[in-house]
Amino acid sequence: MLVKKIKNLVAIIGLMAVTATASALGLRLEESTPIKYFTKEDWQQAKQVAKTALEQGKLGETFDWHNESTGHSGSYKVLRRLEIDGRSCRDLLIIHQAGQANASGDYRFCQMESGAWKTMGKAPSN
Repeated sequence: MLVKKIKNLVAIIGLMAVTATASALGLRLEESTPIKYFTKEDWQQAKQVAKTALEQGKLGETFDWHNESTGHSGSYKVLRRLEIDGRSCRDLLIIHQAGQANASGDYRFCQMESGAWKTMGKAPSN
């Protein structure tokens, strides 16, 4: 049970790292970023859908979430499935929306030995 909780926490941190990475890469996520408005419930839904996309998503498949109580939403589209240095990796198009704020970007995630997915930063465009 503790291992599952730790994996879930790592997934949440990974999603937050995507936002920090996007901001560092100049993706205009400062004031208009939707995650600025996300609630704990939004993050729980986003995290679960992202995990499903990473673990089960087929190439081109999109996984959506929508929190009825806040109206916030997002999607994760599998752009690429690849192996890098023996690790399973995925490139996802991430779209987040909260009211009038929206943001999107392509990010690479690789699965660590622990089974957790870690963002590797912005996905190369090719």
